[in-house]
Amino acid sequence: MEFSYHVWATRKLLGHLKTLPRDVFRKEIQSVFPSVERTLFHLYEVDALWFSRLKGEPSPVDKKMFETLDECEMDFSDLHSEILDWLDDMGDGTVSISYQTSKGETFQNTREEILKHLINHGTYHRGNISAMLRQLGEKGVSTDYIYYLREKGDVLL
Repeated sequence: MEFSYHVWATRKLLGHLKTLPRDVFRKEIQSVFPSVERTLFHLYEVDALWFSRLKGEPSPVDKKMFETLDECEMDFSDLHSEILDWLDDMGDGTVSISYQTSKGETFQNTREEILKHLINHGTYHRGNISAMLRQLGEKGVSTDYIYYLREKGDVLL
């Protein structure tokens, strides 16, 4: 699975959210996270954290929330563009990266494993948002991998 799927799915979800009433982004509900904004911010923060680990740098996130959906969309776009550029020059995906968790534990994973984790993590939380939207009386948007492949033209219809 490629990282560009994660980018596509995130963009698709953000585009869909822009078609919904503005209050959906911040409306508090009983769920894994208290709002769509909080879920998206978590996803953004984790993408940035893992990318910093891949590069061997400290985590760059210094904000605590997204003020608007437009800001959220712009921040994801900037981060994902930077990751895609880095991936073009990444080289060997089987290179191991050593990193410390927020609890101070040290682990090692390959670049490919970390990227698969990022993609899977994003899928999980986009699913959370889908459930949240239903709770709020709104429809979700399908971001399944097969739809990504179809849109790219990699699957015969």
